[in-house]
Amino acid sequence: MPINFKLLFSVLLLLSLVLPVFSFEPSGGVLMLDGQDDYAIFSFAEHGYIFPRNTDEFTVEVWFYPKAETELDPGKSNIILSQQVRFGLLPDNKCVDRIGEKDQVCVYGTAWLEGAAHGVRSNNAVIKKDQWNYMAVIFTDSTFYLAYNDQIANSGEWGIMNVVAAELRFPEWFKNFCVGGFAKKELVQHFPYFHGEIDAIRFSDIARYDLPAEVGTSPFEPPHRFSSDAHTLALWDFNDEGGADRFEDTSGNGYTLIGMNGATTSAPLAVNPRDTSITTTWGQIKSDAF
Repeated sequence: MPINFKLLFSVLLLLSLVLPVFSFEPSGGVLMLDGQDDYAIFSFAEHGYIFPRNTDEFTVEVWFYPKAETELDPGKSNIILSQQVRFGLLPDNKCVDRIGEKDQVCVYGTAWLEGAAHGVRSNNAVIKKDQWNYMAVIFTDSTFYLAYNDQIANSGEWGIMNVVAAELRFPEWFKNFCVGGFAKKELVQHFPYFHGEIDAIRFSDIARYDLPAEVGTSPFEPPHRFSSDAHTLALWDFNDEGGADRFEDTSGNGYTLIGMNGATTSAPLAVNPRDTSITTTWGQIKSDAF
């Protein structure tokens, strides 16, 4: 039967107007990291850990834009942020899900936990490069959740670890909170870096959002803006003056990040509009719809 392409195109355009599409644009400044040697840091010796001892539920979330690279360097660790919780990117062969497209990359979230045992909970998923992405680690009732864009994965309850680690078993310098790398890069096995932009990071001492009860992956609607409330422990929105290398914690708790080796704020980069061909429109509807 011959295909009426005009009718098909009209249907696709109508669907694109009706179905919610995952998208995000920053409303202010962003932290720029060139992936070479720049990072932002606050000192463990001065501030300690963000989460206090016996914190049994929390949310850490970030909006970030990973720049395209042919592939991740196996001699480097692509780290977005790290302390009691770590976010980063993984090589394709380390990902649980299959990387199907050249513009895809594997992202992971990890939390250091303790209780009857000491260890980590971690999960990973596939996102797209060269676009804004949301990621969150949420922990409550001994259950670890990884939210990424319009999906959230429930890893199931694991009662032997029920609070955040009160003490990280690392050298003192490794306990600093860093965005994009560490202060003493020459002492780590894999050179840490992140190439891209970060719009906002928020730490909370509650499990935010409606969390799925069932183990597995469920739809999720990420917040497009982070605000500070009574449960916000730290919030960096990077809306500091352009070119700034001190990034204020707008929660009021004093966790000022210091940009090192050229890490500064700027206006967000321009995002090219997506192709509107029939094939791309249909692919966008299938992949981006909630």
